[in-house]
Amino acid sequence: MTGEEALKERCYQAACITTFTSVFAHCINIQSETILFRNACRGDLAKAAKALSLCNALAGILGIVINQLGGKLSDSLGRKLFFTLGPLAQITSGILSCTFPGQVALLQFSKTLRLIFTTFSGTVMGTALMRDSFQGQELAVKSSKIGAVIGLAIMTAPTVEGALLKRLSGRERFTFLALIAAGLAGLTASLTILPESLKKEKRTKFDLMNALSGSNPFGFLQIYRKGSPALQKMVTIVSLQTMIDGKNMSDLGQIWMREHLKMSMEGIRNFIVGFGTCCTVAGMKVTPALLKNLSMEAFTNLTNFTNFVAFSMRGAVESTALYIAAIPFMLPGVNGSSGTALSAVVNDQMKAAGFGIGESTAWLNNLRVFAGVVATLIYGNVYAWLVKRGTNPGLTYLVAGIVGAAIPQAIFSLTLKSSDYREVKPKVTVAEK
Repeated sequence: MTGEEALKERCYQAACITTFTSVFAHCINIQSETILFRNACRGDLAKAAKALSLCNALAGILGIVINQLGGKLSDSLGRKLFFTLGPLAQITSGILSCTFPGQVALLQFSKTLRLIFTTFSGTVMGTALMRDSFQGQELAVKSSKIGAVIGLAIMTAPTVEGALLKRLSGRERFTFLALIAAGLAGLTASLTILPESLKKEKRTKFDLMNALSGSNPFGFLQIYRKGSPALQKMVTIVSLQTMIDGKNMSDLGQIWMREHLKMSMEGIRNFIVGFGTCCTVAGMKVTPALLKNLSMEAFTNLTNFTNFVAFSMRGAVESTALYIAAIPFMLPGVNGSSGTALSAVVNDQMKAAGFGIGESTAWLNNLRVFAGVVATLIYGNVYAWLVKRGTNPGLTYLVAGIVGAAIPQAIFSLTLKSSDYREVKPKVTVAEK
């Protein structure tokens, strides 16, 4: 193994570790946080749903600035430093939630802080690290295998939380000590294990004022000004597909399982662990096999279709059996996997347009954030509206299937041609000059 190959392998392993700790931090209080919000809202489910959706919206809006500034700075300073921000936010969030469990405003601040910086370190920097190291189909396959790590974290965190909740009945706030521990573990990994993926010769010249002036939260509009029409359409599709990511659906899922399916604490834990196990297997075996054996078009068509079927099923009626039966349809394209093949093409098109990896990664994540903001506001308000009308609030899942699968598929099928995916010759980026 050459030195270059060894570095790539270290980067991949580090990406797996940091992804695991980030997703673990997102999931370790998945039941506890909803309970704290419900209790702080004195049992008003509509109020709790809106409060939770507002956190996601605020995290998205504020995170856009952080993503843009941090992504641009990482093109000059390297990636390693910025992986520490997420763990530090997790530690702070854990302390606040554990100390002030009955104050809605502080719970919202805590959740928003955690979401902003965990997403920045885990997603923006994690994606930049992968794009520094891999290209083309290798990037797509490696990224899909990280989906297995996501599944493992989804499986592990609720198991730990469930064990804690069983011992801490009525004292859910103390489960946030586990979030603090996760933050400390992530911080240690970032400082000791993580290699620097961006070589010094590929970095841009450090200019703080330029970074600040370039941290326009709407910088992603450069894609729609300077990118090719095909790139613009593909970026739009990938962004819409993220509207059904797990983090955008988790609050709705917790309320649906606990309040409508009447699942017990152990039942919710077992469901999440089972779902995480399935995601792990899918990320290790199913998705990589589909990527290797299907064309980009076929993979995208298939996973959009299965996602739409799954989300149409999940809330059709208040049935635990139906909710579980939807899982197999979700697996090929779950948690953003539906955009994996197309994202590899987007990466090549971004390089061809001359956009820097760190900055363009921030643009893509900001679009994803905007999609998440819109998604959580839609889901929270649709759910509250359906509850007040006395209509099945599970129809919120159907809305999710439309915006996260049906609409992206319509854009993909009706506006893109096979010639749009042709190989293009990259321009020299500023970082490579």
